[in-house]
Amino acid sequence: MEIERVNDYPFMPLNPPSSQIRLVRFQRDRSGSIIGWLENYSIEDPKRPNFIALSYVWGVAQFSHKMVINGSSFLTLESLSPILGVICDDALLKGHWWWIDCICINQGIDETASLERSAQVNIMNKIYEKAEEVVGWLGQGDKECEQGIKFLRVVFRNGQRLRDQREMVELGDELNDPKPWASLEKLLLQPWWTRVWTLQEYIVARKFTFRYGKEKIDRKQLNAATIAIDICMKVEETLISNRAFHAAWVRRRLLNLYQKRVPMRLTALMAYVGDSKATDPRDRIYSLLGLAEDRYLSEAPAYQDDVNEVYIGLVKSFVQLYNDLDIICFVDRFPRFAADPSLESLLPSWVPDWRVATIPAVVPLMVSQTAGHHIGNCRPPRHMRDDAISYAAGRIKGPLQVTFSDDSRMLNCQGIMIDYIDGVGGLKLSHGDTDGGEAAWNRVYDSINSTSSANIHGTREAVSQNKINAKHATMLLERIGRCLLLNRTDRYLKYESPVGYLFDEFQPLCRAAIETPGATQLHPRFLDWFQRNKDLHIQGHSFEEICKASEKFEKPREIKLNDMSNMYSFLSRFTDTTMWMFRRLMTTNMGRIGMVSCRARKGDQIWVLLGCSVPVVLRRCDSKQSYEVVGECYIEDYMKGEIIEDLRGGTANLEDVHLL
Repeated sequence: MEIERVNDYPFMPLNPPSSQIRLVRFQRDRSGSIIGWLENYSIEDPKRPNFIALSYVWGVAQFSHKMVINGSSFLTLESLSPILGVICDDALLKGHWWWIDCICINQGIDETASLERSAQVNIMNKIYEKAEEVVGWLGQGDKECEQGIKFLRVVFRNGQRLRDQREMVELGDELNDPKPWASLEKLLLQPWWTRVWTLQEYIVARKFTFRYGKEKIDRKQLNAATIAIDICMKVEETLISNRAFHAAWVRRRLLNLYQKRVPMRLTALMAYVGDSKATDPRDRIYSLLGLAEDRYLSEAPAYQDDVNEVYIGLVKSFVQLYNDLDIICFVDRFPRFAADPSLESLLPSWVPDWRVATIPAVVPLMVSQTAGHHIGNCRPPRHMRDDAISYAAGRIKGPLQVTFSDDSRMLNCQGIMIDYIDGVGGLKLSHGDTDGGEAAWNRVYDSINSTSSANIHGTREAVSQNKINAKHATMLLERIGRCLLLNRTDRYLKYESPVGYLFDEFQPLCRAAIETPGATQLHPRFLDWFQRNKDLHIQGHSFEEICKASEKFEKPREIKLNDMSNMYSFLSRFTDTTMWMFRRLMTTNMGRIGMVSCRARKGDQIWVLLGCSVPVVLRRCDSKQSYEVVGECYIEDYMKGEIIEDLRGGTANLEDVHLL
């Protein structure tokens, strides 16, 4: 969306705009009106005055608030008016120099203003680092949100007690009342928490203070309170919505990584703040460059460039610099058309559309694996060690045969075709605590049953008469369980699963779903998934038949059928894969088993592309000579580079692949 900007104020040019900034100071005149003084300073000048930087939400880009700066009429954002009033009337804020982007950067529409904006954005992280304090303005005038900040201080005060209780946590009288939790939720759902620029402003600041009306809380207290909220939600998960909680949790996690100087990858950051919003869609990339170790992947901010070219340029840079195709898998998470159906002809299918709002996830894709150094993820620092195991489906040594068409519409690469998708299981994605505006967060995908002879032997009656061997059924069920975990023991995809890993949890869950489908002791998320997948046919038998025929353990250990508290339990890992990574169980024409993107269809093809860590799902275009990228795929026996060995042995055929 193009912003209507003002350019009638006689700004003194920044010389150069890559190292000079403007600072502004306010006061009320005799009539009570706010007036200001705007001056230029070198950001590195030791004689430059200390200043406070403002972190806030523009809202509607309406430049209609009139004031006087340096004796001249000045139009600024209407949404800034209440903030300026607080600055002038607060004893701790008035008299300071300030850096406020919509005042201190020329918002004109001419080329000079555009170049200045690009240069200033390029040093934005330095501006917020140099500020003596950053004030995060969350809003004004809502007593309920002010109560939310007060309650945050209560939660902070109880934090140490909650941590000391460990396993036997009790909320206590101060934390049992649902009313202040509702106020806190409203505070954490304010727009500031999901604006892309506020993330960098929050993280790089030396000192950060939140303000809502007259109430305030500093960053250190907020982060400690966030940990306490996490403990409380393990006792009662309905205290506040997940969406509200993750708003603060994501920022706490990234601040922790930044302060510990853990390198953060650009693509990992963009995915982890996938629900963030920006007035200018180019800022989905530009706003994170100051935090990313590999900021060189993107050109310096240039707001005169077309957004589609900026997105295409990021993919091309990644592929060419890293000799790696993994970035194209992000179209799984950020598919074109999802943000705006009119964008069909503007972005190729192999380019993620970062405008799409999606659920934040630490590890959103398999290419976000711990050992995937070029993509990376935002896991906790304590899990950053021992990056040994990784998916390596299409990894090769040496340069890739990858080219781009002159118009950057086509990506040409090489790959090996594996199979066709035959059947796909059902899935209900229900993150129901959203505001209802993000369709991808609440969606039902119906099961698509198999028709291949490898999966269906004759009629349904014939299948039921041809009972499956117990040993074979057990082997199939174990493979299905391994697929559901993507063959990893942990949610950060660090370690390969041993044979039979968590099978003694998976099988009882399936049996409980069959024997007592209405049982309350079974977690409803798994029960719903089982009901949607029980009729999917795999190698001639339905999933339910495979479960019934599998061999029971002689002495099965006791498991909790609804316990999500252990992050290494089957239920927790299953939720990571299905609910957070949006994966559906599938089978192929040849009876292979795997997991695919929700967007996959019957008849789509599974390929291993040279230079891609995981297999991908491709869809034939009308031309029959090119493909659309659908998303990544887990498929048994093709995740470790097996097909590359077949290629070297002459039992697999390499083909040219044209991605449209």
